[in-house]
Amino acid sequence: MSRFLQSLLGVQEPLFSAGLARLEKTTGHSGVDTRLIADITEKSHNIMRQLGLDTRDTTGHELYLALNEAVKRGDGELLLIDVDYVLMSIDDTVISFNLIDVVENMHHNLPYKRQIISHGQRSLSGELVGRYINHTRTDESTTLDIASLIGLLPESDKWYTDGKYQQKQTGKHPKETAE
Repeated sequence: MSRFLQSLLGVQEPLFSAGLARLEKTTGHSGVDTRLIADITEKSHNIMRQLGLDTRDTTGHELYLALNEAVKRGDGELLLIDVDYVLMSIDDTVISFNLIDVVENMHHNLPYKRQIISHGQRSLSGELVGRYINHTRTDESTTLDIASLIGLLPESDKWYTDGKYQQKQTGKHPKETAE
C-alpha cells in the first residue's frame, strides 16, 4: 500500500514505508491507508466516467486533456469540488484531480509531462495525516511527529495543514473561525 501512496506523493524511501507502517501500528492495523487508497480509486474512476472515459484503457494524456477541457467548459468546479486530494498514476505519470492544479495547468497551457500536481500532493498529505489524527486509537502528537519524520508535513506547508485540520474540526474555513 505504501508504494501506491509514495508514488502519488513523490516521497522518498525507506522512511516513508517504515513511517506509514508505524502510523498503521498506532491504529491497531486498522487499514487507514487502504481505505484512503480505495477512496482515491473510487473518486478518480467516478470522475473519469463523468468525463466519458473508460477507466480500463484511458491513457494519462487523455485524462489530463479531459480534465483541462472540463475546466474550459466551466464544469471543473462542480466536477472536482470534493476531490482535492485525489491523484492518479497512469503510465508512470501522476495526474492531479485537484481543481487548483487543473486550473493552473489549463490556464498556463502546460504540456502533459510538465503539469502541476503540487496542490493535489499537499492535499493528499493532509488527508492522510488527518485520517490518522482522527482515528480513535491514535495520539495526535505522535501522529504529527511520525508524519513530519517521513516528509508528510514539511515546514513550508504548516499553514496549509493547520488550516485544513482546523476546517475539518470546526466545519468552517479558518478565516470564518477567526471572527
